[in-house]
Amino acid sequence: MSLDARARILFIGLAAAGVTPSAAATVCPTHLQFLKSKCAQWQADVLPESIPAARGNAFADNEAAAALGKKVFFDNRFSQSGSGVACSNCHDPEHAFAEKKSTSHTIGEAARNAPDLIDAAWYTRFHFWDGKVDNLWSAPLFTFEQDDEMGSSRLGVVHTLASIYKVRYEKVFGPLPDLNDTKRFPATGKPGAPQFDAMSEADKNLVNQTYANVGKALEAYIRKLAAGRSSFDDFMNGSTKRLSIDAQHGMLAFTRHGCDTCHSGPTFTDEKFHNLGYPAKAGKPKDLGRAVGVTFAGKWQFSSTSKFADLTKPELTKKAADVGTDGDGFRTPSLRNVELTSPYGHDGAFDTLDQAIDAHARILANHAAPGPQDKHDIIEFLRSLSGRPPPAPWSSWPGG
Repeated sequence: MSLDARARILFIGLAAAGVTPSAAATVCPTHLQFLKSKCAQWQADVLPESIPAARGNAFADNEAAAALGKKVFFDNRFSQSGSGVACSNCHDPEHAFAEKKSTSHTIGEAARNAPDLIDAAWYTRFHFWDGKVDNLWSAPLFTFEQDDEMGSSRLGVVHTLASIYKVRYEKVFGPLPDLNDTKRFPATGKPGAPQFDAMSEADKNLVNQTYANVGKALEAYIRKLAAGRSSFDDFMNGSTKRLSIDAQHGMLAFTRHGCDTCHSGPTFTDEKFHNLGYPAKAGKPKDLGRAVGVTFAGKWQFSSTSKFADLTKPELTKKAADVGTDGDGFRTPSLRNVELTSPYGHDGAFDTLDQAIDAHARILANHAAPGPQDKHDIIEFLRSLSGRPPPAPWSSWPGG
């Protein structure tokens, strides 16, 4: 179907609904009149100009903290000795800081696909597929200590920091504790390890606060990676460079097929948890998702209301304290930049957007499967959600 023919269909559909151009103009701009009663809903989906405030991190927008975080992100000395693993192994900067493999495989193979980081700063409630943490700065603190991921420990991370980035750290966070006494501060160890558990409570607190600050520097860097507005946002704001007719039809198909039930708002996610009934991969145990996340969140010592968090606005603290289930299963991922971040799903089961849409259609019984044209149009719309990359120096990296 030609572009002109599809454009005429949009106009005819508007007229058939009894909406004249003059009447529709009182509701939304002329170029959005094809959205009819959904116009205001779509206008609310425009990405804000700035990312949300951080929770529990007073250094989240500190340039020197971000520069330190960038150093740590690409440094494989913060993982198990000899493993060669850095944060960038799973969050590949050449792949929009997303995981290329279906599931993370560094020291060992993890059960899930590593979430992309270009959207991470936009999440306002939870992180990870199961929402196990309520702030971005503590997410890497979990990952550092996972045996199948980075295989390190908080004592190992703090000693590495002191030996390599002492000056940078102290410029932002103040003096490091004196770690030279290895009887007080063993070279490695985390809760549950004899060498860490034998430490005094005062020394554990010094290590934990320094460890938390490493996470805060990493959050400051990750916030710099957040992609900006996209061609969709420009179109909604009246840019003369119009969205393609296919993408406009995709917006209509997106709501017609109920995609906006879960993928809504400026980040196109309700940030809730849903069990879509996807089967586990062959030979893999069932992943309990949010049920595990809630249990972990109740014990996590680096939450936004912990003693290692910085004071934030009361409304952010209240939101951070919400560890309700909001359903089970897995967190609805953002659709921002989704074209760039394959594979899809918590276990990376879908290589393409086409496959992911088909899988949703098979499982969501109350929604009719989109036909070939609708699916094509939805994908064209999704491609319009890829935002502008961050400015220099945050858009460059070692080897990039």
